[in-house]
Amino acid sequence: MNFKGKKEVVKAVQKLLGISADGVDGPVTWNAILARISTKNETTPKGDIAEKMVSLARGEIGVSEVDGSNCGPRVDQYKAATWLDADKGWPWCAAFICWLVREAIEGEDVSFKRPRTAGAWDFENWAKQQDGKGVDLRKPSNEDIKAGDIVVFSFSHIGLAVKDIDSSGYVVTIEGNTNGAGSREGGSVLEKKRHVSKIRSRIRIVQ
Repeated sequence: MNFKGKKEVVKAVQKLLGISADGVDGPVTWNAILARISTKNETTPKGDIAEKMVSLARGEIGVSEVDGSNCGPRVDQYKAATWLDADKGWPWCAAFICWLVREAIEGEDVSFKRPRTAGAWDFENWAKQQDGKGVDLRKPSNEDIKAGDIVVFSFSHIGLAVKDIDSSGYVVTIEGNTNGAGSREGGSVLEKKRHVSKIRSRIRIVQ
């Protein structure tokens, strides 16, 4: 649909969604709109922490940084869940996971300290420090990755499993700072499909 002033309307919608405001109603914009519609009645997701994280992650699909800057309205909110300055431009895949955990445990009685690291591999150190407090760190296997697990990749990247691993060893994830090619510097929150051979560890929050 085309109409006078369309580009400005699209830009306004994109700003509300926290994605790059380029005025183009392409797939990133529509994915963000559809994700927001599908979760509009789920501002407080129901279920255990893992289920909440999956629900929250699905609602963020399509969020993008602005102009390759590692910054943006919503991206900066993710970064604010870490120790680092949210206004600075730095890779934010781990910040996205920190944000998911923070939001999912709100109002929950948990024993562990929430993660605030901006480093993907540093999540393993966080998990080790929480050992015995409801956080389980293990090397992955074809039967041992479930929806809601945090997955740490061998290429210094991190995401959230949103489906149990399949019989072929593939797991569907939602990741921050990725793109269609699966980069760890891609700039968007997207759903990906990764093989277990690319996963160096999985972290499970248990209640």
